[in-house]
Amino acid sequence: MAGDYGVIRILGMTGYLKQYYATRTRRAVLLVIAASTMFFATLLAVMFYLRWASEMWPTPFHFASLLMATALTMFALCASVTGEVSAHAVNAEDPEPAVRWLAIAITCWLMFLFLEIVEWVRLVYLEQLGWDTTFGATFLSLTGAHWIAASAVVCWMTFVANGTRKRDVLAVAMYSHFLNAVWLVLLFALYFSNATLAGSI
Repeated sequence: MAGDYGVIRILGMTGYLKQYYATRTRRAVLLVIAASTMFFATLLAVMFYLRWASEMWPTPFHFASLLMATALTMFALCASVTGEVSAHAVNAEDPEPAVRWLAIAITCWLMFLFLEIVEWVRLVYLEQLGWDTTFGATFLSLTGAHWIAASAVVCWMTFVANGTRKRDVLAVAMYSHFLNAVWLVLLFALYFSNATLAGSI
């Protein structure tokens, strides 16, 4: 009996996961996610190598910066969750809720993109850690690549919102989840590991 229950549970999980590769668009997104994962992993590996090889590595993130990073994380999480909710709401009789949830996800990503620009301005002009520094080059490369990908997701979500019944909402939600996961990695690799509570900026 216990074995039968285990088989049923595994089959139920398989059925749940199947929706994430059920269409051609979703399978293509999975391939893009795999390629993007290798890309971001390579950039992170370069950063860790440069940090190991550097004699002096700055810690430019203070309490206020960590608050900003927390706000960025909240917007990324909200965009990911609302994108998933929209994907499930698309099967309802009324298409409007799915569009509304997508609009919230788009707004959250737009807020994320704006706050990330604020962080770049602070890092480059206040901390004097621009492209001409090792830390600035690695930080701006990683966050810049993520920013471009998030901008592409905003455009994709806007396109999908104009026809939620005809376009694959879950596919764009899947890539939104991936970007959220990448941001969580960057949060620890870039912010928390290079932070100090000494200072007020």
